[in-house]
Amino acid sequence: MITVKEIARMAGVSAKTAERALSGVTKDKRRDARERAERVRRIAAANGYRPSELALSLRRGSIRTVGFLVDVLTDQFLAAAVETAMDEAAKSDFRVALRVARFSPEQTEEALQAFLASGVDGIITSCSSAQLPAQLMASLVQRKFPVFSLCGRSEYEISSAGADYGSALPDAVRCLAARGHRRVSCCMFTGKTADNAAARRIFLAGCEACGVTPDFRVHTRREQAAELAEEATEALILYGKYSMRIYLDRCAELHRKPDVIGIYNEWTLAAAQPFELCGIILENAEAAVRGAVRQVLDEVSGAPVRHLTFPARFVPEEEFHRLKVVNLANQRLAARGEA
Repeated sequence: MITVKEIARMAGVSAKTAERALSGVTKDKRRDARERAERVRRIAAANGYRPSELALSLRRGSIRTVGFLVDVLTDQFLAAAVETAMDEAAKSDFRVALRVARFSPEQTEEALQAFLASGVDGIITSCSSAQLPAQLMASLVQRKFPVFSLCGRSEYEISSAGADYGSALPDAVRCLAARGHRRVSCCMFTGKTADNAAARRIFLAGCEACGVTPDFRVHTRREQAAELAEEATEALILYGKYSMRIYLDRCAELHRKPDVIGIYNEWTLAAAQPFELCGIILENAEAAVRGAVRQVLDEVSGAPVRHLTFPARFVPEEEFHRLKVVNLANQRLAARGEA
């Protein structure tokens, strides 16, 4: 590969001038200096020169990389979240480094330590607060190292994102009440303590406004969805595509057809298509992920910690035909013209 000295010779400048032009660290204001730098870059590009990432990182004091820690990659939401984070980070000339924790506290800590050892500028995690190593998290908070939780508001003083159910949950309760139900159940999933508490307050207020009896629960195991079906619940708002599958499969075995509203996002919406639901609460996952990346990059520049909320909306059954199922794989193939 061509060297910086060879590029400098071809451009008629010193090696130091060529090195500075290719580093991207400084931008000269004088016209003659700008022209020299542009000449250097044109010659470098024409000859396939690629600067050392390590050398650039040392000059910048940053590797311009955000670590992204997920539990699995086979999940629809997490796979799409990683793709979207990469796209958003690239807009600021950052990359995304990925690690998988597989729901293991030990692998979670190992992944976080590996990120830090590699010099990432910030970290986004989809792991629950309970899974994060307390001592390490306390150290990161004290250092004001940018960490963002995609698993709702964290118990640590780090930035996070969550859905705002302020209008969606009351709308869902009204839908079920209009169908004649006098008791409505709402079941969320563990791992989002603060967000679940907020959802509970909104749900209780919505039930009171509609004059129905509320039943709010937080499941810790997906198998509890089958137990819920055995209780003969007639009106239910249920979080989680896996819990929904378990719940409705058990209902089918029991020959029951309750009125059910599921909570999904645009990336998991396809999982709802086989089910007969009377409504969907739709979260805005893409906005949350893009917001997470932007917040981490802002914190790299000194911005304060923030909790971001993104309004969810209720979609009744009669409007399902308007919903757009987002499939990133199909979009990529379509862009390439493949069948």
